[in-house]
Amino acid sequence: MGRVSMPQGKGSQLHNRREYEKIGKPIPDNIDVSKSSENITLVDKDIKQAYQEIFGEALEKYNAKQKRADRKIEDYCDHIKKSKNGEKLFYEDVVQWGSKEDFQKPEMRERAKEALVQYVKGFEERNPNLKLIGAYIHMDEASPHLHLDYIPVAQGYTRGLETRNSLDKAMKQMGYQPEKESRKNNATKLWKENERSVFGEICRNMGLEVEAERKARGSLSVEEYKEVRDQMIGEIEQEKEAIVAEVEPLRELKTGIDEIDTTGTKLPFGVVAIKKKDLEAVKEQAKAYTANRDEIGELRERSAAVSRREQRADQREQLLDNKANELARQQQQLQQMYQRQLNLNQLLEKSEQDGRAKDKQIADLQTENASLRGQIRSLTAQMDEIKAELWDKINNFRDKLRGAYESLTNVVKAVGMLKYDREKDQNGNYTYGKYGISNLSKAQEKLIDGLAEYGAKWAKEDGFPEMAEEMEKRVGISKGIEKIVEPPAPKRSKGWEMEL
Repeated sequence: MGRVSMPQGKGSQLHNRREYEKIGKPIPDNIDVSKSSENITLVDKDIKQAYQEIFGEALEKYNAKQKRADRKIEDYCDHIKKSKNGEKLFYEDVVQWGSKEDFQKPEMRERAKEALVQYVKGFEERNPNLKLIGAYIHMDEASPHLHLDYIPVAQGYTRGLETRNSLDKAMKQMGYQPEKESRKNNATKLWKENERSVFGEICRNMGLEVEAERKARGSLSVEEYKEVRDQMIGEIEQEKEAIVAEVEPLRELKTGIDEIDTTGTKLPFGVVAIKKKDLEAVKEQAKAYTANRDEIGELRERSAAVSRREQRADQREQLLDNKANELARQQQQLQQMYQRQLNLNQLLEKSEQDGRAKDKQIADLQTENASLRGQIRSLTAQMDEIKAELWDKINNFRDKLRGAYESLTNVVKAVGMLKYDREKDQNGNYTYGKYGISNLSKAQEKLIDGLAEYGAKWAKEDGFPEMAEEMEKRVGISKGIEKIVEPPAPKRSKGWEMEL
């Protein structure tokens, strides 16, 4: 009966694609190259191309809205790579049924491989916010397993890119919403529980018995920690087997010496009689022992080294078991120590020492906290200064812009007098003032009206509607003027020159 596991992977494409030889790096000993041809690559996409396909349209929309070049994002893939907000380019999970003890029969390996294939086929349909860029089934290690690489995609942002790389929001948009969210109870944890359940059902349909889920210790189960440990000591076990195979002939040598026939004539004390043929055998065995004596010492050293490595592996496993809940356990130890001080006088000295150590830790944390607060205050003051400086510049620029539009308004009003400085008498004839011109052509009249409309249009767009209204009313332009000449887009220069 095998257990379904889904620990987080390192995301090494060198390992997943088996490209060690391409860069001149040796193949790890835990990989059986004779079985590498059985590996299956279901998905293998270039990460930059994937980012362009997923986020390209959203990136173009975002950049089109930016008026300042320094706010544009040239490459979203590089942007995420350099980000300090915790995003990863992609995420990896290693999916597996069983351990190496469950794959003694070839048919079990084939069933596990087919279950992994079926799992990948339905992955994106179940998880529309997770885009696969890699799916690699490895059959050349102790247990068949799947390396699953994906990019989380979250949508609906109102600021910045409307579509982004965000694991937590992608999970929540797929419906994984914890009731009381915490570090140990989050959307990703709920998603993993569901995916393990889905894969477990696929395994059952393939005739693989699935072990019931066990209570997790910290964020991972003990078995998931052991999976890491098994991979770590796989190389050690192989070396140990090789040493045992080398030592076995030497054991047979000792057995042969012990079995030599020593029966014969009774001789004086301290003298042993043996047959001549047995003596020759002893001589040959002695020669072999002499030749292999140095090798025996080396093998003993290697065996001791293997034992030490096994011991270190066990220690690492223990560290993995303890690390996840270390902080919570420390708090619990403080409470237990305090209670022991009240009840057990014989533990007073030890408890006091431990208490002082914890007090020092708390004092160090308080000092660090005070330092961080000072840094925050300093940064806040700097931000306030920058904001004040920016607002001064903005207000100064707006004052200058207002002055420019006031000048433009006066120019428009002055030019408009060429056409509208006139009065109509009882007979319908116009009487022109000292600024009006009576013989303007239609093209000239349109030019005057177009200038007024041009100035009013830009005044409205730049936030000066009262000046736009002033330009329109003072020159007498009505809303009913048909086919106003549409001026071309303005070309601004340092001298505030305009083209119509």
